[in-house]
Amino acid sequence: MKGTFRNTLIWCSLFVVCLVANVGCCSVFRNKTVWQPPCYAAPDPDGIGNWSLAVAEESYAAAMQSEAAGCPNCVDFYYQAATSSWPVLERELAKTGKTSVRSAELHRSAVAKLLVTAQQYGRWDPCRGVAISTVCGKNLLPTTYQGFTWGPEQFQRLEPAGNYASPNVSQAFRDGGLGVPLVAVRDGAASLPFTQNKRTFAATVVLRPDDSQSGYQLEFHDPLRVSTTVVAGSQVPLAYDITAPFVYATQGEDRQWLDSFLWPGSAGDRDGLFMIEPYQPGKIPVVFIHGLLSDPVTWVGVVNELRARPELNAHFQWWGFRYATGEPFLTSAAILRRQMKELRQTYDPTHSDPALSQTVLIAHSLGGLVAKLQVTNSGDRLWQAVACRPLADVVTTPETRRYLARDFFFQPSNAVKRVVFIGTPHEGSPLARRPIGRIGSALVEPSAQSVQRHSQLVRDNPDLFFGQMEDHFPTSIDLLEPQNPLLDATLTLPYSSAVALHSIVGYGHYTLTGEPSDGVVPVHSARLIGVQSEKEVEANHEFLHRDPVTVAELVHILHEHLRQNGLY
Repeated sequence: MKGTFRNTLIWCSLFVVCLVANVGCCSVFRNKTVWQPPCYAAPDPDGIGNWSLAVAEESYAAAMQSEAAGCPNCVDFYYQAATSSWPVLERELAKTGKTSVRSAELHRSAVAKLLVTAQQYGRWDPCRGVAISTVCGKNLLPTTYQGFTWGPEQFQRLEPAGNYASPNVSQAFRDGGLGVPLVAVRDGAASLPFTQNKRTFAATVVLRPDDSQSGYQLEFHDPLRVSTTVVAGSQVPLAYDITAPFVYATQGEDRQWLDSFLWPGSAGDRDGLFMIEPYQPGKIPVVFIHGLLSDPVTWVGVVNELRARPELNAHFQWWGFRYATGEPFLTSAAILRRQMKELRQTYDPTHSDPALSQTVLIAHSLGGLVAKLQVTNSGDRLWQAVACRPLADVVTTPETRRYLARDFFFQPSNAVKRVVFIGTPHEGSPLARRPIGRIGSALVEPSAQSVQRHSQLVRDNPDLFFGQMEDHFPTSIDLLEPQNPLLDATLTLPYSSAVALHSIVGYGHYTLTGEPSDGVVPVHSARLIGVQSEKEVEANHEFLHRDPVTVAELVHILHEHLRQNGLY
């Protein structure tokens, strides 16, 4: 048993190394995300450099000493430093329209440390505020939330945005201003359907007097929707960092993409359709579908850049779809079809939101085949490609019949109106039938349920299936072999006339026969007749969907989608 397990690990390692070195489909050895907390202000080394900040400086120094000693009253000292420095900031803004470096640095650090230590000592309640002790007794520093799609109870943990570097993002969208940029973390059982248990999102916090001027409050602003606040009668820009939540979420991330490929039956509760933010009525969904040996993290940089454009974020909501890439794409496509219907039934049961009928799918590699089966009509073509008798004549259980009907028979979705195929192997990839592909396919371990279904079908229905299906249900790599009957059948499926199609085709490499490709998918396989647009991009298959030229093309396509919907 140990020897078998060891051999499996050896084969897995060999397979992954081969993919990285020869295929470029995954990034096992890529540099990892680096996350560092922000640099906090140090106490004034000269004592008091600005006499108007005297109380604030003294409170801040006491807070740091108290924190170093592990005393909970550091929370109260940081509060005193923050509230003592605010009037200085306000006077400076009223007089010159900007703040001095020291007053801004001291106030920002005091507010950030107030939240950090309040959480450390159990004084943070997102629905009530921060518990503070002053000479007048104990009280709550209240909170307000402006512009968020998330409720106050979702602000379970707060992390000040610091310095970071990530292979998943090429550009950080952040800037200075009033307030402290934060990463808010919702970490617990999902209370909202189709949102993940753990979710991070951006916030900017400002500590300032409340409306009655009798005390202070914490104001949390959504930087995606609120960019300024009024101080001393003038609009003041807020600090923001909308990239930090993406980076923070991927640090130390166990992406599990290899598990979902090798053991597709082990799909966890993270798999499936999910919303990056809670459902927003009136906004058009854009669903990102990853490729083989990948997961939704591969889209982080793309979503980061698209969402940073106010004109796009105002009209689109961003969703993702995670699936087990070792499974046949027919199964993954069936799951997405079902969940798209379930999500709408959950949030728009009366179909009164027209935006949900204008969904855009953006899919890379194998994900493009999953997307294709959302907008095509199967008829009986897929079933006839693998079986010699009608499904109604097959001897099987009701559950297995439903399973087969779900995967092989479907109508185009009336919710999807545009699909962008990026490096999609419509006609397969020659790598699937080379040794590397055969090894990969052999390593996929189907679920026990899948094995039982296949065994029953073959046992009770002799000579039902053609070719490969007689031996086992195909893996995703099996279906990517050129001339695979099922893959060929997908080429003949008619598309919905209501759907606009776009292709982004990679080039710059060549196959063994000298045909241009992106290193994995030949150019001819990535092309599709009848598309509204085709963009050629010189890029490796792995990075094709994140290439700047591709991102610019996606921006253009989404703008076109808005124009055609009368939103421009």
